[in-house]
Amino acid sequence: MAETSWWNRGGPQPPAQPTQAPAAQALPPRVTRSRAELEKLRDDALASQPLEPGDVRMLWCSPDGVASALEAIVHTTRWLLGEREWTPISRDLCPYPDLPVARVRLHAEDAIFGYKWPETSEWYAGGVKRTIEWATTTTEERPIFE
Repeated sequence: MAETSWWNRGGPQPPAQPTQAPAAQALPPRVTRSRAELEKLRDDALASQPLEPGDVRMLWCSPDGVASALEAIVHTTRWLLGEREWTPISRDLCPYPDLPVARVRLHAEDAIFGYKWPETSEWYAGGVKRTIEWATTTTEERPIFE
């Protein structure tokens, strides 16, 4: 007897699961960190969101700004990984992997110092800036300490 559940009324069947994982996309040209490092930072930021601000290991951030900074880290890493279409802060759409990483860092600095994007919190902008600096060098400290 054929499947007659409400979601499958004779339409096309979903494709079979691939036998191997798809090849990972290249990261944006200026990014020096690995995909695994970016994913780990994203996952650490997501896991830190329910914690009390004082329990999150971000010495650069005021307890009042922890939630905004964590949100920025998640958004920025997802953007760098190709999981988010629009840029942090300006919300421009850019083709992946040709992302304007340096320009978004400047947008973050503009938001921090009040030159543009007054609706953006300085802590959110700081999270974007620190994430991009970390992702594009090997000498910067991680935005969230392990």
